[in-house]
Amino acid sequence: MGVIVFLLAVWVLYLLLRLHRLRAILRKSSEALEGRKSMLLNEKGAWPKFYHLDRLAREINTLTDIQRHTLRREEGYLQQIETALENLIEAVVIVNDENQLVMANPAARRLLRMEGRTEGKRVEQYLQSPQFLELMKRIRAGEYSGFQEIEMVRGKTSHTFEVTGAPIPNADPQAPDLTLFVLHDITRLKVLEGVRKEFVANVSHELRTPVTIIKGYADTLVEDAESLPPEDRARFLAKIQKNVDRLHLLLEDLLVLSRLEWGTESVSKEPYSLPQILRELQENIQPRLEQGGQRVLVDIDPMIDRLMIDPIKISRVFQNVCDNITRYAKGFTRIQIRAHFEDGRVRISIEDDGCGIPTADVPHIFERFYRVDKGRSRELGGTGLGLSIVKHIIQLHGGQVSAHSVEGEGTRIEFTLPDTSAEAAARGLNSRRTRRGTQPVDSDA
Repeated sequence: MGVIVFLLAVWVLYLLLRLHRLRAILRKSSEALEGRKSMLLNEKGAWPKFYHLDRLAREINTLTDIQRHTLRREEGYLQQIETALENLIEAVVIVNDENQLVMANPAARRLLRMEGRTEGKRVEQYLQSPQFLELMKRIRAGEYSGFQEIEMVRGKTSHTFEVTGAPIPNADPQAPDLTLFVLHDITRLKVLEGVRKEFVANVSHELRTPVTIIKGYADTLVEDAESLPPEDRARFLAKIQKNVDRLHLLLEDLLVLSRLEWGTESVSKEPYSLPQILRELQENIQPRLEQGGQRVLVDIDPMIDRLMIDPIKISRVFQNVCDNITRYAKGFTRIQIRAHFEDGRVRISIEDDGCGIPTADVPHIFERFYRVDKGRSRELGGTGLGLSIVKHIIQLHGGQVSAHSVEGEGTRIEFTLPDTSAEAAARGLNSRRTRRGTQPVDSDA
């Protein structure tokens, strides 16, 4: 009896040990699954096989490996998507079915001026546009696909966006519905489109007048060649020649302005004497001035001589401004040209004492085809492009141009040029040495 009790006790103890061991095995299996780690099958005692769990362990390891590989692949996909979104120039936003932001890439944050944490905030806070809200409804309902332009006003400025969107498929019925939107700011393109249309309209208008005149006189010469008196024939030919010259000048200015604006017009800078350009200018203008009643005055700093400029283009700047004065500044008696140093630059002004320009017109005189007195400008042969060419030439030289005028008192055109001459380097060197307490030295020493 005692032996039976002893054997029974040993058997119970053995069962308890196996149960304890089995619990340890199951705990390790759970830990392996939770930690996504493979279970070791070569432990001492070959326990999986002993407990007939080797197949289960291998299946667990296989599933763990698959899950680990899947997670790594998903993480890689997510990183690729995040990198792509971060480097897109288009703005991308994702919103849920309650119009709350889920994600906005850096381009969207810049475009919509988002600051701080945006997740959970309503999209209307950043995109205040009834058109966009209506588009969201239509896309969610599956009623729209493609691009739509929407306008949004920020303060005093209006912005135009090209927007497209699509619902994001979701396999989880419990998850919220998400919609992705891509926004492209086409404000600048719309402005350029408006400029292009205005330019085409202006060019068409400017070309129509001389072409119509040429055609009219040419038709008359052809149809009435035998009956026209010689003096009328000569007058008609003179009119045709005048308008051909005007047409040629307009086309030349258009080509120059086009090359300047597109950056295809090169600037060949070289050391050239500014006083020499002004002397040549005086020689060209003098024959067109009224003898004794009109003068060209030059006041230039004696230290200004050679500058790194394109002499042909800078000569054209002076010529265009002075042409405007001689054509349109009624009653002027002098053209005053001044040049002096100012903050490391050469500031040049060309001033007249003529009729001046109305205040409302001053900000526009550098625009293409802008004329203060449109009818009179065409009579005098102007193309409306001279000052626009001036502006672009000065900008290509790294300078700035401005206009100042008081109606009835005259007009002043000012522009700057970088002081890039050898003399400027010497002045800078001497000034630095003077500040350090040394004597300036001759640049030729």
